[in-house]
Amino acid sequence: MKLFSLTTILLVAALASAQPVQLQVIKGQPTLPVQPGKPVENTEFKPTSGSTPDPKSLDVSESESMKAKELVRQLNSASYKEREAATREIAKMGRFAVPALKDALATESSPEVRLRIELVMPKAESEDMKARVSCFLLDTEGKFDHQLPGWTKFKGLLGNDKSTRELFAEVLKNTTYHGLLLACELPANELGGVLIGHYQGIQNRQNFPQSGRVQNLQPTIGEIAVLAFLESMFTDREMTLTNNWNYTSVANYLYHADIQNAMIPGRSSGKYGVVLKKIMTRWLDSRESGVGAQQAMSFAQQWQMTADIPRYAVKVLVADTQNGQWYYKIPALTTLAQNKDAKQYLPQIAKVFEDATPIQHVQPGQTNIHSILLGDFALGVAMKIAGQTPKDYGLEMVNTQEYAKLQQNNYYFKDEKDSKAEDKRKAGIKKFNEWIAKQPKEEPKKDEPKKDEPKKDEPKKDEPKPVIKR
Repeated sequence: MKLFSLTTILLVAALASAQPVQLQVIKGQPTLPVQPGKPVENTEFKPTSGSTPDPKSLDVSESESMKAKELVRQLNSASYKEREAATREIAKMGRFAVPALKDALATESSPEVRLRIELVMPKAESEDMKARVSCFLLDTEGKFDHQLPGWTKFKGLLGNDKSTRELFAEVLKNTTYHGLLLACELPANELGGVLIGHYQGIQNRQNFPQSGRVQNLQPTIGEIAVLAFLESMFTDREMTLTNNWNYTSVANYLYHADIQNAMIPGRSSGKYGVVLKKIMTRWLDSRESGVGAQQAMSFAQQWQMTADIPRYAVKVLVADTQNGQWYYKIPALTTLAQNKDAKQYLPQIAKVFEDATPIQHVQPGQTNIHSILLGDFALGVAMKIAGQTPKDYGLEMVNTQEYAKLQQNNYYFKDEKDSKAEDKRKAGIKKFNEWIAKQPKEEPKKDEPKKDEPKKDEPKKDEPKPVIKR
């Protein structure tokens, strides 16, 4: 043990001079960060020559396995030269040594042996990953079971259709994204750390280009897709994406042309359209915080998802109102008010009636200005939807014109000599909630069969054959 520290120093120096040392991935930290100014196209992966689509072709033979195990055993040799020679031979074996190296790491207690293994392992694992990706890229029909980072989760949630395989293959072609795919099995807090680190890497490569040349450093569609997929693994309440008080998200990159084409009706969806739509829908549905729900509603509007817009607007209404997020409830209320089925959302709108967040304050010396709460605006919007007269509930309007009924500073309760605004507010809310409770619940309309068309499961009647005159 007295000679161990010196031996270790010599070992590190010798191996470092031969090849660069790669660091192990630490959970919860950025994995395989993008280098500042480094275009992602430079890391494109291509299948190796001689590859087959069957991953079983990568199985390590018995002879190679025995050789690797013997070399690993020699790492414990009393001879320094023998340990050095074994380390070099293991490095030459590359991916064929991976199983033996992993077995040794699980049981080996010698610090020097573990250090030697950890120094050669990254290169061996890299070669193994390259071979496995080659098989996947060649398996264009999805016939084989591939053990690749993230593929089991990706396939399980998005399917094994051609569009999904092609997009995943596009992601695999870039080694930068392999760390992201590995992260899909992490818990929410650790995955959030990985994503924050990756977003920082994107900003770095955009803000600090190298060599003084203008390069396209924007995220590729594969990168955006895998980031959106990872964010959809948890709700944005479960997985925090806040770094130094700044909320970050893949939402900044969802204006990519391929995503717009996949989501907006009537456009050519493109090569990855089917799977992109699945990913984006999952991402929208996983947004539940104030900011996230507002983003989901905004994108649903932009992508003309008419049937889903009210659902995301309701999410905004029930989200926590922290750090000024209450403001997002104003466009959510106006969005619901403009929906053709707005009446069915009155119970959700009613949850905002008692929100005392001030929209407009009365300052000393001001005249003709009234204190307005968020709940007052919600109550006014609900009455417009219901066709009720605000005055009947003690609610005043600055402007009674139709165009002003969805303006946030239009509704208020007025203090008078014999009644306070707060008392009138409570009475008005109670009265309108009672009105809502008395309304019959509308049953969802069922699709009726078209005329002259058989109902579902009803056999078609044989039509008489035409008589042919001779």
